[in-house]
Amino acid sequence: MYLDGIGTYKKGVESMVRQGRQRIWVAVRVERGFIVEVKAFATKKSAQGQEQRWRSAMNPDYDETGICDVVAPRRRTC
Repeated sequence: MYLDGIGTYKKGVESMVRQGRQRIWVAVRVERGFIVEVKAFATKKSAQGQEQRWRSAMNPDYDETGICDVVAPRRRTC
């Protein structure tokens, strides 16, 4: 799970996915330098949609938003 640049993973992450882990997409909203909201999504398209909604209402001089992918353990059910 080592990053090789923005949004890309080195070889080996795919095997982690096969070993019971899943890739999730995380959208982060920053206002005036402070993280104010973080949301996780199952698909990149959903995360990009949230990012676009945030960008439509933010101040581009002071605020920022971005998405990244994370490999996480699959959720267990009882």
